[in-house]
Amino acid sequence: MRKSMLVTVAVSLLVVSHRGAAAGQADDARAIVGQAIEALGGPEALKKQKAGTWKEKGTYFGTGEDGVPYTGEYAVEWPSRFRMEISEIFTIVVNGDQGWIKSQDNLQEMTAEQLAEQKEELHSSYITTLLPLEEKTYKLSVIDGVEVDGKPTVGVKVSSEGHRDVKLYFDKETHLPAKSEYVVKSQEQDGKEVTEEVFYADYHKVEGLQVPKKVTLHRDGKKFVEAENSEFELGDVDDKLFAKPE
Repeated sequence: MRKSMLVTVAVSLLVVSHRGAAAGQADDARAIVGQAIEALGGPEALKKQKAGTWKEKGTYFGTGEDGVPYTGEYAVEWPSRFRMEISEIFTIVVNGDQGWIKSQDNLQEMTAEQLAEQKEELHSSYITTLLPLEEKTYKLSVIDGVEVDGKPTVGVKVSSEGHRDVKLYFDKETHLPAKSEYVVKSQEQDGKEVTEEVFYADYHKVEGLQVPKKVTLHRDGKKFVEAENSEFELGDVDDKLFAKPE
């Protein structure tokens, strides 16, 4: 009886200790995110990116090492509306539970699988803005940092029920986001799951918010896209941009 009681007490202490450690981890992770929010311009500045538009000029490496140059225009209204128009190639629009893909003169409604993947990728991108992380539905924990451009970072993993985890890495000195990492299903590889890493650089202020001008994407360690963003406009976005493409 005494042995049984001792085991029960020991297990209870371990559970309490684990819960305390987990709570401490969450507090530490939220403190890291809080530092990043302040580095970006503070909570009020961060709220400005709930919607906006921007342009992009870059190189796409998904078809080979040489890369293909492109220009694009983007619009977003977090967390559920997004438009990407790559000049003379395709347009993708997600508007809540609707989605379309237009390539040349061919317009198609997204299949259920395509829409689900686009919404999941949109959710991962939403997390990288840090906008939703005050919500308790998101579980935050500290992870080991990595080097980004030779500089150390601190890491935070974000988990939420029904979604893939997202890893965020922040520069130790500036506290600005340096990298994010999450899983996507590659259209170029017939839906194969790959790890996407997004690197952020060359921050500059837009309406008080620090915004990365340069963004580089890697998939499974290989460069996928290298881009430079410009002409950011934060605030309300015309609803027409999220309508079915004509």
